[in-house]
Amino acid sequence: MGSILLFLGLGALAPRVQPAVSARDSLTDVATGGLLYLVRLLIMAAVGWVLTVLPGGWIPLEALAHPALQLLVVFLMLDFARYWMHRASHRVGFLWTFHRTHHSGELITSTTGLRMHVVDIFLLTMIPVVLFQFLFDISSFGEWVLPVALMIGGFFDAFEHANLRVNSQTPWFKAWNTVFNNPHFHAWHHTRDGHIKDGNYGQALTIWDRLFGSDVTEDEPPERYGLGHQWLELTVLGLQLLRPREVPPDHSPYEKH
Repeated sequence: MGSILLFLGLGALAPRVQPAVSARDSLTDVATGGLLYLVRLLIMAAVGWVLTVLPGGWIPLEALAHPALQLLVVFLMLDFARYWMHRASHRVGFLWTFHRTHHSGELITSTTGLRMHVVDIFLLTMIPVVLFQFLFDISSFGEWVLPVALMIGGFFDAFEHANLRVNSQTPWFKAWNTVFNNPHFHAWHHTRDGHIKDGNYGQALTIWDRLFGSDVTEDEPPERYGLGHQWLELTVLGLQLLRPREVPPDHSPYEKH
């Protein structure tokens, strides 16, 4: 939540589009995030019970002794898995049915990362469980390693969704964008023309999109954001039940600043 508030504030100072924040959108996002937090707790409780019955950690990683290396490996595994899960959520019709909840807003701010469907939160929650409870044994790692790797992902989730104006032509930005996600790169993931330019799936790193041919970034940010069709009712329950609403007019109330 601290990262979300930080980037809401920075976005208010240098917004990519006006208005910088929508109170209705943000309140809906936060309320949705609170609901999904409870759902995640239930999922983890169920997983905890399963782990008492099934063996896990088939591939030991005790050879990775240095804490920095442990953190790097866990972070890279998480980010790589999230890239492919995110890509599948766009390319597999059944998964897109639920993932479009996240793309239902016309204004992208740091709270937008909280706007997800319960199916999405289940899949994202299961990534570290499958990786580090069933596939890999990281019991020899420091207890802080996995939580810190997850916190880094949370930071980038708030940062990349920020309604923040960025000059994509500056040398410092080009250097950052070579490796790390940012509001300009991720804005192209939320373009309303996603049916034409569908890509930029990485969470913390941009390298996966370049390696696997899904980088769709242009020099200027998109003109408009959202679905372009299949619009959803902007309420907590409406988003979860995928209730349709009237398609908004071509002229968006959110314009580049």
